[in-house]
Amino acid sequence: MNAQINNAVKILILLSSMQAACANAQTSVAGGSDAKPDATDNDASQTTNQSDKQGKSNKVSQTPDNKKNSGVQTVEVVGFAEAVGFSATRANIKITKEDLSYYAPGVSGDKILELVSGIQQGSSSALGGSTFDSTINMRGFEKDSIGFSVDGIPNGRTTLGGGAVPSRYFDSSNLASVQVSQSAGEIGAPSNQALAGQINYVTAEPTDTFGAKAELGYGSADSKRAYVLINTGEIADGLKGYISASKNQSQVSYVSDPSGDNTQSHVDMKVVKEFGNGAELKFRYSYNNIDETSAANIVTLQSFKANPTVDGYTDSWNGKAASDVNYRGFYGNPRTDQLAYIAGSIPVFGNAILDVKVYNARQDGVGKYANLGSAYSALNGSANSIYYRANDYYTDRNGALAELSGSNGNYFAWRVGAWAEQYHANQNRNFYLLTDPTVSQNYSSTSSLTSSDLHWHDSTKLLYAANTSKLLDGKFKIDYGVTFLQSSVDFNAPIYSATSSKASSNKYNYVNQADANSGILPKIGALYSLNSTTQVFAGYAKNAASIGDPTVQANATPASSPGNTINKMDTADAFDFGVRQKGDNHSVALQTFIIRAKQTFASDILSTLTKQNIAEGRNVKGIELNYKQRFGNWTLYAAATVQQCKYDLSNVDANGYSAVGFIRNNADCVGIANKNFFSEITYKPNAALKFAGTVKIKSNMAGYYANPNVANSGVNETVNGVALFGLNMSYKMSGQMVGINVENLTNRHYISGIAPELESSSSASGRYFIGAPRTVFLWYRAEI
Repeated sequence: MNAQINNAVKILILLSSMQAACANAQTSVAGGSDAKPDATDNDASQTTNQSDKQGKSNKVSQTPDNKKNSGVQTVEVVGFAEAVGFSATRANIKITKEDLSYYAPGVSGDKILELVSGIQQGSSSALGGSTFDSTINMRGFEKDSIGFSVDGIPNGRTTLGGGAVPSRYFDSSNLASVQVSQSAGEIGAPSNQALAGQINYVTAEPTDTFGAKAELGYGSADSKRAYVLINTGEIADGLKGYISASKNQSQVSYVSDPSGDNTQSHVDMKVVKEFGNGAELKFRYSYNNIDETSAANIVTLQSFKANPTVDGYTDSWNGKAASDVNYRGFYGNPRTDQLAYIAGSIPVFGNAILDVKVYNARQDGVGKYANLGSAYSALNGSANSIYYRANDYYTDRNGALAELSGSNGNYFAWRVGAWAEQYHANQNRNFYLLTDPTVSQNYSSTSSLTSSDLHWHDSTKLLYAANTSKLLDGKFKIDYGVTFLQSSVDFNAPIYSATSSKASSNKYNYVNQADANSGILPKIGALYSLNSTTQVFAGYAKNAASIGDPTVQANATPASSPGNTINKMDTADAFDFGVRQKGDNHSVALQTFIIRAKQTFASDILSTLTKQNIAEGRNVKGIELNYKQRFGNWTLYAAATVQQCKYDLSNVDANGYSAVGFIRNNADCVGIANKNFFSEITYKPNAALKFAGTVKIKSNMAGYYANPNVANSGVNETVNGVALFGLNMSYKMSGQMVGINVENLTNRHYISGIAPELESSSSASGRYFIGAPRTVFLWYRAEI
C-alpha cells in the first residue's frame, strides 16, 4: 500500500503544478465568471451526470459545525425531501450524510441500500460485503441488471468471475450521498446493465481548511477497522484535496471458530481545483486490496436447516487429503481494484457548460478452489494429492464521458452527451499442486494444467439528448429524451475444455462475436405540483443492456466452425406512477411500478466448463411506500415494498418448463421476496446523544425449482422470511464520537441471499448464502 500512497502524493503534486497552466487558459474560455448553471434546479432525479453540479451548489451551505470540523466536507441536510425524491420527475431517493450517520464506520456501500424501497440487500457479513456472497435486488432484478456508478463513472459489470461491485472503489467514510433512481433510470446514465435503474455513489469533496479524521473499530467475528484521513485545506488559490487510508479485518461470521482472516486495505484520494470563471478540475484515485483466507461458502437448504453454523469448509488441518481439500484457506477471492478519473467542467458559451471525464478501472484477482487429484484425469490421479485451482482474472476498462448542457428560460434545460468505453478481460484457469498450508501458503510455481484461457474485447458507445421544460407557471415539469446504445464483443479462447476431464485432447479454440445496438430508446418523466407540498409524477423508459461476456462465451463454438454473431440486447420497458407530499416535519411518497423485460441468461453446463444461453423474461409489478416523520426529538423513517415478480418464458412445454434450465413460466422469480420492509427510529435527547433502532423484514422467497422432466432433480424449495433488528447508540464530544452498533439483535439464523445460477442448472442446486448472526461493533471517531 505504501507504493500506492506514494504514487497518489506524486499525482497530487503534479496536479498542483498544473494550476498555472489551467489558470492561463481561463481568459480564453467564454462565459466570464458566470456560475455554473443547474439545468434541473438541483433536481434529485439527475442521479449521475448532474451529481457534480449538485455538489457545487451545496458547498456554500456549510454549517458552523462543518467549518470547525475539518474532516471530509459534508452538508447538513434535513433529508425529508430527499427521502421521497421530492421534485424528481421519476421514482427517486437520495441517501444523505444524515442517513449514513446510523451506520458503523467501515460499513459496505451495499448495506446502506437497505434504506431504499424496492431494494433487497443481503450479505454473510452484518456490515455488508463486497464479495460474491453480497446480493442486491432492485424491483425484481439481481445486481447484474442494475446500473452502478461512482461520481458518475460507470462501475462496469457486477457478474461473478471478474466483475466488480462499486463498494470496492470508495471507502464508505468518504461518501457524501447515494442517489438511487429505481426502474426508469436516467437519460444518459452510463452503464452496461441498467435494466432496473441506476445507483450512483457520490464521494465527498475536500474541505477548505486543513484537518484530519481518524476511526477505530472492533467487534464480532474478529472485526477490526483503522482509518485516517488528511485534508490539505486550500493549499493554493482554489486547490485543495484529501487522502485517506484504511484497513479492515474480519472472519466469516456464522462459523464459531473459523480459520484465517479477511483483510481489506484501501486508499482514497481526491483533488479539486476551482477557477474564478466557474471552471473546475477534479482528480480522484482509489486503490483497494482484499486478501481472503476466511471465505464464506454456499450451502444447500437442507444442510442449513440441519446446522446453520457450518458451511462445508473445514477450519483445521489434519493431514488427510479427503478432509483437508475443504480447508477454508484454500478458497476465496483475493484481488486488487483501482479506479482513477480526471473530470473537468468548463463554461464554453453563454451559460453552457462542458463536462468531460476520462477514467481507467482495473481489477486483478483470483478465484481460489481446491480438489483432489483423482477428480481430474489430466492430473496425477492420486486421491492423496490436493490441487489448487486458480481462476486468475484481469480486467482493464478505459473510457470517456462528455456532456454539454445549458438552459434558456422555462422551456429549455438541455443536455447532450456521449460515453465510450474500451474493455479488455481475460481469465485463466490453472491447477497447482498444494503444499501443507500450516507450513507455507505457497504452491508450486509451475502449473500442472491450464484448462481454460479466455479473452474478451468489448466496446460500448452511448449517445443521448435530453431536455427539461416547465409549463403552467412551473407547476408542470417534463423531462424527456432519447438514448442510443451500441455494443460489440469479441471472444477468443485458445484453450477451452469442453469436458470435466480437462484432458489435452478435449481442448479447443473457441471463438464468438457480438454486435448490436439498441435503436432509439425513449425516456420521459413528468411532474405536476398540485401545490407547494404535494406532487404527482409518472415516468416511462425503454432500457437496454449491452451484451454480456458470459452470453458471448455461452454461444461460442470451435474456431473451425464459428457460430452466428449475437445481435440482440436485453431490454426492459419500465413504468412509474406516484404521489408525494411533504411538510415541515414529514414527507411521504406512494409509488407503483411495472417492468417487462426480455433477457438472456448464461448458465454453466453440468460437468463442463462451457455455458448455455437461456432466454428469460420477467414481469414485475409492485407498490412502494417511503415515509419520514419527526416528532420532537424522535424521527421515524420507513420504506416498504410489495411486489410480484414472475418469469415470462418462451418455448416451454405444457407444464411451463423450458428445454433447458429449471425455472418455469409464470413462476415466482428466484431470490426475490414479494414483501420487504425497513424502518429506523431515532431518538436524540440532545445534540450529543443519539439512540436508534432498526427493523428489516423480508418475506419468503422462491429458491430452487425442481424439473420433473429431469431425473433426480429434487423438490421445489422455498426460503423462509426473516425479521432482523438492530440498535445503535452514539455520543458526540468536542471533535470526538463513540458508538456501538448491534445487528441481528435476536440472533436469528437465516438465508441472506441466493446465487442467480440457481435459475438454470441442476448443478447449482443449493446455492444459498448464510446470513450473519448477532454482531456487535464498537467504534471511535476523532476529528481535528
